[in-house]
Amino acid sequence: MKEKENPIAQRYRAMILDAFMKLTRSVPYHEITILRIVQEADVSRQTFYRHFRSKDDILTALMEEISQGVTMRLRELAVPSRREIFVTYLAFWREHADFLRIVCEGHIESWLIAAYGNIMQEQLEVLRPHFAAVSEGEFALIKSFLIGGLYQMKADWYAHGFRESPEEMAALLDGMLAGRGSCYAVILSFPRYDGEGGPPRGGRGTTAP
Repeated sequence: MKEKENPIAQRYRAMILDAFMKLTRSVPYHEITILRIVQEADVSRQTFYRHFRSKDDILTALMEEISQGVTMRLRELAVPSRREIFVTYLAFWREHADFLRIVCEGHIESWLIAAYGNIMQEQLEVLRPHFAAVSEGEFALIKSFLIGGLYQMKADWYAHGFRESPEEMAALLDGMLAGRGSCYAVILSFPRYDGEGGPPRGGRGTTAP
């Protein structure tokens, strides 16, 4: 039986993850050490290293679990509107406020965007039918804008205690992207790429050199 399928191994892994999450509620992320984690989990270093290479590896494992959960939740939507997609996405992240707390209070935003960027690029493909009029290169630009924008939105939402509902946040985001008079139109006014690695072309309303 593979270790990842071994109930005992799964229990130890869960103990380590629980200990890590408990520590993050009282200790800044950068001050958490492997020693503190194993002491809190009451496991040996050897057991820790059977499951994780470092504390950053724990964070990556948590991120992967959350990413899989977001993807599954989005796939459960039949033919969703753009707003339904955003509501589902934001509601899921509110359920995982503890992870947002680690990222925001640990000031590791750049890590999250770097680690999650490619995964989120794939997740945002669910929006493709709502941007049928734009090229693949333009849609890639829109997704890049959303990755950074959605992170900052989630961070601010967390910092203000999730005062707004996922529906209110989704309505705000959807309103920003709706219509040619929105920031969506501004994004497409930037020099754009052809999606095939070519040089930037003139944006809409501009003259290419």
